[in-house]
Amino acid sequence: MTLVEHEGLTVEDLEAMPDDGRRYELIGGAIVMTPAPDLGHQRGSGRLYRLLVEACPDGHEVFAAPTDLDLPGGQRVQPDLVVTPVRGANDRRLELPVLLVVEIVSPGSRTNDRVTKPAAYAEAGIPAYWIVDPRRKHTACLRLADDGAYEAYAEGDEITVDRPLAEPVSFRTSALLTP
Repeated sequence: MTLVEHEGLTVEDLEAMPDDGRRYELIGGAIVMTPAPDLGHQRGSGRLYRLLVEACPDGHEVFAAPTDLDLPGGQRVQPDLVVTPVRGANDRRLELPVLLVVEIVSPGSRTNDRVTKPAAYAEAGIPAYWIVDPRRKHTACLRLADDGAYEAYAEGDEITVDRPLAEPVSFRTSALLTP
């Protein structure tokens, strides 16, 4: 992950970034760049996507990266997975509210997924955030507490959760990358 150290950058600056296969996000007035994810990351994302689609509440849908999500304060991120109320067919990007965001940790995104993004998601009031780290065989399912910070409601290698979804979801973090 590379952080461009310029305060006050805007969505227009973000949209001017090159189309070079890297993922650019605008968080806290800075442009954050991560390289395209590897195949294991994409395999895990695809598997989680299918599980989330099956457990999705009525009136909601699941999107996979690259899908822009605009947050308050002119921030734009691209979570790996997002569960959101159904959107219009011609919408260009997602906006709040969203029910759940999921980030799958890659070597280049560890700090971003564990520090930067949780702060931005909590500030935006996103009720649930999952951090999936297949290489460490660990998933943390977090919910937004009354104090505005995330707290874990499930974590480890073996995960079974039913919130914030309509149906329970179970998976082994260690199996997500396995071909």
